[in-house]
Amino acid sequence: MQPKLSVILAAYNCADFVERSIGSALDQQGLSVEIVAVNDCSTDATLDVLQAIARKDPRLRVIDSKENLGPSGARNLAFDHAAGEWGAVLDADDALEPGALSRLVQIAEDRDADIVAGSIRFFSHQRQEISGPVFQENAPITMLSLGDFVEAARPANREPDYGLLKPLFRIAFLNDNGLRYRTDIRHGEDFHFIIDALSKGAKYVLAREVLSYIYTTRDSGLSRTRVDYSRMISETEKLSRRAPFASNPAVAGALTRRADALRTHELNVLYGDAPNLSSKLGVLAKSLKSSAGQHWLKTKIVKYVGR
Repeated sequence: MQPKLSVILAAYNCADFVERSIGSALDQQGLSVEIVAVNDCSTDATLDVLQAIARKDPRLRVIDSKENLGPSGARNLAFDHAAGEWGAVLDADDALEPGALSRLVQIAEDRDADIVAGSIRFFSHQRQEISGPVFQENAPITMLSLGDFVEAARPANREPDYGLLKPLFRIAFLNDNGLRYRTDIRHGEDFHFIIDALSKGAKYVLAREVLSYIYTTRDSGLSRTRVDYSRMISETEKLSRRAPFASNPAVAGALTRRADALRTHELNVLYGDAPNLSSKLGVLAKSLKSSAGQHWLKTKIVKYVGR
């Protein structure tokens, strides 16, 4: 029987923690679920762990890639083999909220949507603590246009960065429009995947009231993704100059604001992580190269002088 939902899992050197992620997917209730996990040429016991789980629960299907595809390539391979009507991307160090996916699917189908996302929480592996929801739980369900999404997909916005959301996708829409993850990007790839879908006419519903995804914070050391803010900034600027985004002033402007917000965020991270005065001076020099950086530097100076 065709599953209602395929959980898409890229697995790379995650033998010590992937069982939590898979368990949260298998525990979903209210709809039929399969998990399509791609072992992305892991060098640890990831494949053995996946195969052991699959022997106990046939809802887990394991694809063993003989080359390292990266998270985007591994997800694309999983989507190619997915049998469900809906697809949910799950990172190997994260987890799904119990019972959330059936609620999101119902909300999406009631509104004839192609993409649906709920709220997220953050789990600190080091402290063994979990945060509250990032959105107000009584907020209304809303439809997001391309402009709405891009405007909110940046750090230090009114609401949490929409680029962090982990939506469900109607797989038929992805297949009909030839949509897959860009394999040349390994950080921020979800953002590009979603705006590609929205530019093809996807209907996106945000259900803030539904807690659906639990991120494991980066201080856990579990994530295999290399952070690359500079690449995110340059790719965002390219989008603002590319059709069809360049011809839409609202979207192009939102992309520019996203790039500036990412610059500010990168400078804050670099300055906070700088181990000595010389490194901090290097960050200050870097800030002079852009108007957003210069504004960041001015804010730093005002804050320092005001002490």
